[in-house]
Amino acid sequence: MLQAVLFRLREGCTWRALSIFAPHTTIYTRWKQWCDSGVWDDILEALSGAAEGKLWSIDSTSCKVHKHAHGAPRSSGPQCIGSSRGGANTKVHALVDTHGNPICLSLTPGNAHDLTAAPDLVEACTSRTILADKAYDSNAFRDLLSDLGLRACIPPKSNRIDPPKFHKGHYKRRHTVENFFQRIKELRAVATRYEKLADRYLALVKLAAICTWLHF
Repeated sequence: MLQAVLFRLREGCTWRALSIFAPHTTIYTRWKQWCDSGVWDDILEALSGAAEGKLWSIDSTSCKVHKHAHGAPRSSGPQCIGSSRGGANTKVHALVDTHGNPICLSLTPGNAHDLTAAPDLVEACTSRTILADKAYDSNAFRDLLSDLGLRACIPPKSNRIDPPKFHKGHYKRRHTVENFFQRIKELRAVATRYEKLADRYLALVKLAAICTWLHF
């Protein structure tokens, strides 16, 4: 079952195509059970306990939404699909450690601002420096980091009258989060969203993050 799910994660194929492993309905049922039980959240949380370094990075990346990912039942609520200049997108937000290993992940619609998910990503952090780009330069977010005992390394926007200073040497390490996105978007089921339900898609992203931790 797991081998079939990993195959789909890599290839982005339909569930029906997994019949080479086992009946596709059985595979999807098992996948649904795993998602509902929160097994991927538990594994990622356990792995993130080994996070290292003091310079942690936060950012987001946009993933295209396939036409088959539309049409979820209204009763299931919003599915984190938003329209932007490039069409329908879902944003994947991530917090990674100094080595680019994922700590926390979340989803928002593609047209949502990066700051929308930022507070939830950093709320469990302590005694770290958060590296982020100009999109995260807001007084409210800086105050939140300060309240949590975190330091901000965020370049100020050009329209600031009294721009705060930031460590340019530390900021160069922000590429680790970009490298993480590059790795997981090599997997076709992450780079393009085929899942109608946001929680199913987030589960695939977390499975990709687990594979990153395990160098699989």
